[in-house]
Amino acid sequence: MKKDPLEYLTEEQLDELLKCTDQPFHEKNKKEIKNKFVTKKNMFRKKRQQKRRWIIGGSTAALGLLLVGFTFRDDLSLAYKKRFGTDTEILLLNSDKLSQEVTDQGLRLKAVASFKDGNNQYLVSQLTDLTGDRLAKDTVIEDWEMFSGGNTQVVNYDEGTKTATLVTSAIGAEATPISGFQIRSFASQEKNFIKTFTPKWEEIVKPAKTWIDLTKQESQGGGFDEKEAKKLGVTWDKIIKEGLKPLEVNEKLDQNFTISNIAYKDNLLHVQLKIPNEPKMAAVFPSLAIGEKEIEPIVDFSIDEGTHNNQTGRSDYQEYVFAISEADLTQAKLLLNGWNWGVYQEGNWLIQLKEAKELPITNLPDQEIDGATDKVFLENITLSPLALDFDYTGSLINVPIILTYKDGTTFRLDEDRSHFQEGKKMHYRYEFGLKDNEEIQSIKIGASELSLDSKDSATSEEK
Repeated sequence: MKKDPLEYLTEEQLDELLKCTDQPFHEKNKKEIKNKFVTKKNMFRKKRQQKRRWIIGGSTAALGLLLVGFTFRDDLSLAYKKRFGTDTEILLLNSDKLSQEVTDQGLRLKAVASFKDGNNQYLVSQLTDLTGDRLAKDTVIEDWEMFSGGNTQVVNYDEGTKTATLVTSAIGAEATPISGFQIRSFASQEKNFIKTFTPKWEEIVKPAKTWIDLTKQESQGGGFDEKEAKKLGVTWDKIIKEGLKPLEVNEKLDQNFTISNIAYKDNLLHVQLKIPNEPKMAAVFPSLAIGEKEIEPIVDFSIDEGTHNNQTGRSDYQEYVFAISEADLTQAKLLLNGWNWGVYQEGNWLIQLKEAKELPITNLPDQEIDGATDKVFLENITLSPLALDFDYTGSLINVPIILTYKDGTTFRLDEDRSHFQEGKKMHYRYEFGLKDNEEIQSIKIGASELSLDSKDSATSEEK
């Protein structure tokens, strides 16, 4: 039986080859390898040319397969490193290699790999522009679907191949093990702008304005500077009860932006803007400038009346509330900072997914810990090389979570997590790093240290 060409390598040569398995193969490497084969081939005598051609062909094919393998590993490792950190070996070992692809609008979506972590499934995919330059390193996947939703990030963009690498994290994998990943639109090529206007404040503020009840809206959206509002004695619940009726002023600033309405009430300036309600308008952040001083809004909320375009999910009108005196207002300029997208692309890219390979998970026993003010009960606690998951009943607001590895590495989460809710049972997931669970020294939540003894191990010992 004839040997495969790679079987002719000595132990030393194999060792040298294995050292390269974690190194990327570039076009230069491939060209040098090819040149060496060509040189060797030309040295063979013509009488053995036909026989040797088969050997060279076999060697090239075998090395080609190796190069493909190395390239796949490099691409996947790079995606995982940019999303999760440096220690990606455990993800590479527990990922399913995928090959499904679909093309629409001159763009190809290809599934690369996936893995499952409890109720979360992760997918690495690549979106390639086959006909243009619509992708970029700032590409944002606007409308997509996978299981019950989650997060999709562009972690890398290769200008040479016009390929964006995506990492998607979606919840709901346990409830629906077989699903799909669908992209409906993306935006890219961010273009920043800053516009300065000097409205005739006295003329447009002075006339009486009509206020409308906003509590009848399903939601108000917007933002709230809690720290500044507290200084002024302003609460969110109070200020969003009423807003200005749209288009009473209708002062055009330029072809894109209009002061829909404006009023001064309770020492606060309300400025309602009509903003282009289209996908390419990404964001706008108004402020007031008085000399070198810049004043940010303390509150902003949406006005749904007159909304005509559901493509963006935004309303036509957004109201901004500023703390500024009437005297300062006469000297103020209105600044609009923001950005547009140069590209907004719609399409239908759908890939079917199967149940993915799962990371090794440790099930921990239910535990009671000390919260900031009272006891907190934790249950359904799972620990993977990627995250800590648990259901909790009680309050975890301002309770730090600290994970310490045996090598001294720590991960700490201790910011004010106002999204934690009190009383009813809630779920929490804390992604920390990429290491084997055996490397964890301790996990502290507040003053309490979690028991890391596996529930499965404890059950088997009892038996």
